[in-house]
Amino acid sequence: MTPAVEPSVPEGISFVVPCFNSGGYLRDAVLSLLAQPLNCPSEILVVDDGSDDADTLRAITASRAMPGVRVLRSLRRRGHHSARNTGIEAARYAFIMQLDADDRLATDRELLASGSYPDRAIDLLRADEDLAFVHTMSWMIDGFNGYTISSYPCREDLVLGKHHVPTSIVCRRQDAVAGGLYDPRVLKWGDWGFAVNILGGRFRRGLGNGIACVPGPFHHYRMHASSHRVSRAEASELAMTTLVVEQNLDLFQDRLCTNDTAQDIAHKVLARKPSRLEDLLRMAKFDLEQALEVARQRQFGLPSPYEHLGIP
Repeated sequence: MTPAVEPSVPEGISFVVPCFNSGGYLRDAVLSLLAQPLNCPSEILVVDDGSDDADTLRAITASRAMPGVRVLRSLRRRGHHSARNTGIEAARYAFIMQLDADDRLATDRELLASGSYPDRAIDLLRADEDLAFVHTMSWMIDGFNGYTISSYPCREDLVLGKHHVPTSIVCRRQDAVAGGLYDPRVLKWGDWGFAVNILGGRFRRGLGNGIACVPGPFHHYRMHASSHRVSRAEASELAMTTLVVEQNLDLFQDRLCTNDTAQDIAHKVLARKPSRLEDLLRMAKFDLEQALEVARQRQFGLPSPYEHLGIP
């Protein structure tokens, strides 16, 4: 069995912040990381993917002067996931966490009183070699304030059923590299693909694939309409899912007990993708009050073609 952490890599966490024309959001992201009350060594890797926007270039220069920040720059744009991979490969520490340049970590003192999310995640990973990664819940900011619909604890079977995986997972750098990092061909749903790659790599090495959750919410997902946001990319979900399944066909075939082709499995995976109602019900099972809060915020209802019958 492969050791949980590479012996030659120092313990600590590397935060990877890919950036392309993110403007002032980048400074906010970096400051939120510097504000974390960490007990472990850390570094922040700002990976610039060929930005040419004046506000972003100023933010990169300002970030470079901040303590513990390294800036890696590309003269041309290679793509968001290539930038992520550059950061992971350059990371000096045993654990990594990705943070998009337009997002941030929570800095509320009351929330952080029991410890930072990165520290608590690392403690969990150190204590259990069968954990593949740790996630927290996401709170939307700016355009809408509230939990994301997938804010409940995740499991391997849910991930393989196309459950959303947030960007901000904490994992071992060793597992990220062994799984093949991010696939630049997966233009959308790349965080899900990255998580599946981690699970697939660990499966092939005979390691467990547990997933732990530190609820929080410690991750702030910024709502904005920038055309550079990866979630706005035009891509076929079936095609992207097929690429991920192809790379981890052995894992999917084993867990789904099938010898189907990658494309056939991709169809099955998408058929299992949770609806918003299923997400809400899973959230309610975890925390009923949180689910009720989400339902009220979004004014969810249960419309039915049979309502006119007056069925109680």
